[in-house]
Amino acid sequence: MLLGDLLSDPELGLVLLHGADQVDRQVRGVYITDLIDPRRYLGGGELVLSGLMWHSGPDDSERFVSALVDAGVAALAAGTARLGHAPPDLVEACRSHDLPIVEVPLTVSFNTLADRVQRRSAPRRELVAAVAAGADLDQALRMAADELGADCWVLSAAGWVVGGTAELPDAARCAALREFATGRLPNTVRSDDDVHVLWPVESDVDPRAARWFVLARGAFDDWDAERVAIATDLGTVVALLRARVDEARSIAGRSVEAALRRLLDGTSSPEEVAARLETAGLPTGEPLRAVALDIGDPVESTTLLREIAAATGMASVTASLGGSATALFVGDEAHLVQLDAQLGRIAGDVEPCLEGRNLAVGVSDITRATALRGTLEEAGYALRLAQRRRGRAEVVAAAELASHEVLLASTPDELRRSYRERLLADLIAYDDAHHSELVRTLRTFLDCSGSWSRCAKQLHVHVNTLRYRIQRVEEITGRDLSEFPSRVDFYLALELDHPTST
Repeated sequence: MLLGDLLSDPELGLVLLHGADQVDRQVRGVYITDLIDPRRYLGGGELVLSGLMWHSGPDDSERFVSALVDAGVAALAAGTARLGHAPPDLVEACRSHDLPIVEVPLTVSFNTLADRVQRRSAPRRELVAAVAAGADLDQALRMAADELGADCWVLSAAGWVVGGTAELPDAARCAALREFATGRLPNTVRSDDDVHVLWPVESDVDPRAARWFVLARGAFDDWDAERVAIATDLGTVVALLRARVDEARSIAGRSVEAALRRLLDGTSSPEEVAARLETAGLPTGEPLRAVALDIGDPVESTTLLREIAAATGMASVTASLGGSATALFVGDEAHLVQLDAQLGRIAGDVEPCLEGRNLAVGVSDITRATALRGTLEEAGYALRLAQRRRGRAEVVAAAELASHEVLLASTPDELRRSYRERLLADLIAYDDAHHSELVRTLRTFLDCSGSWSRCAKQLHVHVNTLRYRIQRVEEITGRDLSEFPSRVDFYLALELDHPTST
């Protein structure tokens, strides 16, 4: 069919924004997407329908339109449900690349438009058409399983099974997570007596630890072109369904984020915040725990925490807060008590996908919505303690805050640097000048609780050598290490000397 046929249909009411000289373009199919770069799923000649979930500015429009033009699509149909209209920068990008663009009225669903195209163009695969018509993930997986002749699942890199047509053995789940972390997709993964195909779900989700992927029973080498095409369609529809899930999560998070910020700066009451949480679907009459997470980027931290929260199976809402991500979990006390241990297990699943970054998680104690401000602060202190530790993925619960570590974590950076310098600067300078090991000797001596024999054995030196080194430490610093306060001071300074605290 021609693009002009759609424009002349009064029931559709499409508005042409650019491309009046190209209405005779052939439309050979329809593709619905909210990916910013969907070109690998396009064959050319499609009418691309997008709700513009990816749009945040002109750069996004340029990237999206460039991808469509590169794929050779017939035209773009922009939905108006999210933004109310097609953004001017998107229209300008289409004009710059000479890609026809039409605006779809709010009264016309993508399903209606897709159906109109499908009636008069080459038939699309049933799987893609079904999702365009409103099928959910479970329905899509059942259809794919029927076409493949094998069970299939969608998994999150955070370790949870998003959906599936059968029970997935834990050994297969773990093997799939390990293989996904390598980035080799599509691929065959083996575990015990099971063999599965690992298939990508293309999306712009970052970090990798927050992405989804498809798992289907079978071996990739045995798949023919038809099965590959089915898996490609499944990956496409899962990406679309994931985009819908993320948009719903984001809407709930933005509402709660604003309320939490006002609570922390004192311009909102706990009662007002509780009302906002109820609107987001959290029953505030039940106990709750706050969780703070950081992987170095606020947006990616929020994305990852949403996936981890989903993996717990508990009611939660996640928002970006204070340079990191914060989630509130609500449930019965028996489940909340286990939350920190559960998060520790999930962090273990996530760790291989961190791509060299560190994951830090802080978990508050169990409380009520009326004490939410203190709960958020408690999770923040626990997060800072987790950030100071050396592991790749650290989870710290509020119970661990009864320690000198929380004092160090909550001390301003400038004060911590100053304290460390006063205690250790001369020793570090001496070691650098004389290639000695006084700082290492002091650290080991304190770790051994001042035991001369154990320390000497650990350092592989004679006790007299150890005594000489400690004497030099005392001479350089002017502190007496036989006194307990001096030992405490040095111990704290050495804790601050860890690279993770700088």
